[in-house]
Amino acid sequence: MPKLIEYQMPSFNGFGASILVQQTRGRIKRHQIPTDRMQARELLHDHCPLTPGVYGWLDDRNQLCYVGKSKSLRKRLLSYFAKTPADKKTARIRQHSQTLVWEPISNELLALLREQELIYRWRPEFNTQGQPTKRQPAFICLGGGLAPNAFFTRRVTDKSEFSFGPIAGTGRLRSAVDTINQCFQLRDCADKIKFKFNNQLTLFENPQTAQCIRFELGTCPAPCAAQCSSHAYQSNVTEAREFILGNDLAILSRLDQEMQNAAGRQSFEKAAILRDHIKNLNWLNRRMSALRNAQKSFNGVLPIKARKKRAAWLILKGGQLIGSTIAPDSEERAIATIKRLTEVSLHEKPMPENLMEMNLQLILIAWFRKHPKLKNSLIPFGDAVDICEKWLDGGFLPTA
Repeated sequence: MPKLIEYQMPSFNGFGASILVQQTRGRIKRHQIPTDRMQARELLHDHCPLTPGVYGWLDDRNQLCYVGKSKSLRKRLLSYFAKTPADKKTARIRQHSQTLVWEPISNELLALLREQELIYRWRPEFNTQGQPTKRQPAFICLGGGLAPNAFFTRRVTDKSEFSFGPIAGTGRLRSAVDTINQCFQLRDCADKIKFKFNNQLTLFENPQTAQCIRFELGTCPAPCAAQCSSHAYQSNVTEAREFILGNDLAILSRLDQEMQNAAGRQSFEKAAILRDHIKNLNWLNRRMSALRNAQKSFNGVLPIKARKKRAAWLILKGGQLIGSTIAPDSEERAIATIKRLTEVSLHEKPMPENLMEMNLQLILIAWFRKHPKLKNSLIPFGDAVDICEKWLDGGFLPTA
């Protein structure tokens, strides 16, 4: 039997490259931590800045075991050396580590984005979120051959004819997908089942029976048993798609009326099921609304303060972070920025391809929701190109 080789992360030699331009990030500092608590606090007071940034703890093997971020690096790191630890995890990280590294970042939002990059790249053992092997966002999809249904997946595949995401909260999403299939009367059986519709011609009469109880319950039209037409089933698929897109929410009022009627008949079990369906669909609609708003509104350049009184531009497309650049300060940079922004504006951005892209998008959506006025700072692609051209004409330097 071949010997199994345990995978081990390489020895730490720096946080590495970033989607954020270098001008938004300060020089990485690294310090061996004294065993004495007060000496450690004195070291941080003397060397750690009161700025946003990311930090990491290194263990005795010189491997990154935890990554964090803060809007004030010094205050956050001092909390690790409080007389009484804030929680058990803080105490474990401190006991497990020997070295601290930190990287100043010019803005709290950028620190959030940088933290996600580092967690995805280094997979520190004490970070429980944002890792490829941990809890992940997912997509809600419609697809599956002759009789499409709703399903969720970690990655968009060819099976999906319609996909929307990413959506955080896999447990709730799983329940919402079940509700979509039941309320819009879509099948939830395996794709390997053979489907046949009653408008298809057959050479011989061959009566079939539904393969699950949902047909008897009235929540599936039984395409497995030729109990519905392909047109009627596709109408159900269309209604589900329109709900997910936010174009038709009539089902919510219909379910609410059915729930009231069931309660009036004292069918409380039925009313409870309908109540749960309404909760799941409302939850899904809120998540869909946030994503739809991001895809529609978050397109352009977001100016962010960089270091040394400069401005960085975050390039957003469909709510996703495409890249970043420094606002034009030279002819070469202005020309390159015009070319890049023109290309981005002309091409559709595909779905996020990996967990890091998904989480960066969710971070941006949450940040804009927390800071709604920030949306007013977005510069449309055409206006950003005009700014670059004005700089070429007269040396105009944008500021954040």
